[in-house]
Amino acid sequence: MIKKVLIIDDEKNIRMTIKSCLDESTYQVDVAVNGEEGYTKLKNETYDLALLDIKMPGISGLELLKKMRDNQIKTDVVMMTAYGTIERAVEAMKLGAIDFMSKPFTPDEIRKVVETVIHRRTLVETKIESFVDVLEFAKACILSKDYAKAEQFLKKAISLNVDSADPHNLLGILSEFKGDVSLAQMHYRAALALDPTHEAANKNLERTAQFHYTNKSMDLGKTLVDEDKK
Repeated sequence: MIKKVLIIDDEKNIRMTIKSCLDESTYQVDVAVNGEEGYTKLKNETYDLALLDIKMPGISGLELLKKMRDNQIKTDVVMMTAYGTIERAVEAMKLGAIDFMSKPFTPDEIRKVVETVIHRRTLVETKIESFVDVLEFAKACILSKDYAKAEQFLKKAISLNVDSADPHNLLGILSEFKGDVSLAQMHYRAALALDPTHEAANKNLERTAQFHYTNKSMDLGKTLVDEDKK
């Protein structure tokens, strides 16, 4: 079944690059040049996925995401940014955006992110077994605000792949949601012990160690695009 994807970005080359990467036999791809046009299309048509630039003139990506959720538009969203850490990422997560792509991205990264996010909706709790699917299901639980179940599946992901830093980083974020910064820091340190180059965990640990603690730049890490490269 062909999936419908909407690209919302004010940069023409980004819109065209992404569109050219997605197989026409698998995806029907539409584009919007700004948040206003994107919202109109989302309101009038049903899409499986929206790729949304976080910084655009007029309505920003986060403003558009909030407008979507306020109006019961539940399309899955991948946020695109040229800025390493997503400001107000906690807000984005609560609005239903846990997947991020940092520009510039490769064609393989684009295809993998789209495949991963669309595949996530097909996961059935009683039938998932692989590390990748368990981790993705945990993300789905976070998006549905079932944090207890998300924690359960993140721990299961660790048991399936003890060398991956990603579950530890996400457990740190869940700990921050609960207000337990010390436990969050333990999870971030565990992630960095496994992968000292894990950018998201490193940024999260640095942020939580600041004298004036803030969660405004909470970094969720990349999607499982990078997991397949390990």
